[in-house]
Amino acid sequence: MHRILTIAFFVTVFVIGAAFSAKNTGAVTVDFYFSAITLPLSVIIILSLVVGIVIGALAIFAGTLSLRYENRGLQKQLATAEQELNSLRILPIKNEH
Repeated sequence: MHRILTIAFFVTVFVIGAAFSAKNTGAVTVDFYFSAITLPLSVIIILSLVVGIVIGALAIFAGTLSLRYENRGLQKQLATAEQELNSLRILPIKNEH
């Protein structure tokens, strides 16, 4: 059921995007300081969405790098503590009575 809903969602987004592209075929000039490009409005909007998604993904990835590093250090500490605990468990108990 989840898979069908996902496919239906993407088909709907695709149809709406295709209709948007068909209605917005006029050329728009985007002027950068060093050059200018002329593309259809729908292409410019799609490119800006893709660039925004890529920049957002890079920002999230950069934010999680420190967490990954901290997690790796904590896993090493846990492994060391477990080794120490296991070595203490195998020591014989000495009765001092």
